[in-house]
Amino acid sequence: MIVLLVLPIATARPAYLEAYRQQYDIEGTRLDACLNCHLDPNGGGPRNLYGLAYAESGRDFGSIEAVDSDGDGFTNLEEINALTFPGDPADHPRVTSDNSPEAEANITDPADSPEQETSEETGSDPAPEQQSPAFGALLAMAGLLSAVYLVRR
Repeated sequence: MIVLLVLPIATARPAYLEAYRQQYDIEGTRLDACLNCHLDPNGGGPRNLYGLAYAESGRDFGSIEAVDSDGDGFTNLEEINALTFPGDPADHPRVTSDNSPEAEANITDPADSPEQETSEETGSDPAPEQQSPAFGALLAMAGLLSAVYLVRR
């Protein structure tokens, strides 16, 4: 029965962050967080401007790389490569005296990577549809009540 109660919590972790890690190799950096798309550092709830753009793009990170979602003057890709949050206008790459981002030399296009070609060939979405944690908890409770009913019968 404990497994039924813990299962929804374990499956509530969004696959979108994992897809983001695979797309941009940010694991272990400050960008390895729900704050990329959400206002709440724990994820869930309202999304920031980058998170809204990601949802509107059909969950395609590549299609919003050239966009400046937060309006701070840097594209989403420039911000990601500089390890700044693309949905936070107060967090942007440092600017040198010639007004160019310091991280500009490090900007890469993930579309050129072999991993990107592989995922396009398969045509599968690495981030399945996310369910609400409350939905999983509701299913667990229904299972628990069913078990209690069967035991008493």
